[in-house]
Amino acid sequence: MQVNRWALVLLVACGGPRPAPQQPKVDTAAFAAELDAEHGELAVILHRDRADCPALASNLRALFARMGASFQHARELQKDPEVAKQLTTDLKRYDAATSRRAAAIDADLTPDAPCVHDPAVRDVLMTMPTL
Repeated sequence: MQVNRWALVLLVACGGPRPAPQQPKVDTAAFAAELDAEHGELAVILHRDRADCPALASNLRALFARMGASFQHARELQKDPEVAKQLTTDLKRYDAATSRRAAAIDADLTPDAPCVHDPAVRDVLMTMPTL
């Protein structure tokens, strides 16, 4: 009984066993929605500002800054296989919308589009983040 008392004293003095720290749960569905919204914003900007080169360059620059941060976060999430798998599943929900937007982007970003040859727009387009 004496040994058990000392074990109890040590346990109380040291605070007892501590649970292993857990990583915060990642809301992959919300993050997938954020990525989809950024892709949607890209399509809107390219369509809305297609003939206003200064606005197109400025709005793309601001969007690409946000997209770059999101893509960096996605790269970090991909390091955890379980989180990466869930994020991939959540992103698949947006496949149809992404395909429609890609077609719209292709229609707005043709070789003869008004701002395609604008130096500021071209410079910004060269900085578009990718995964």
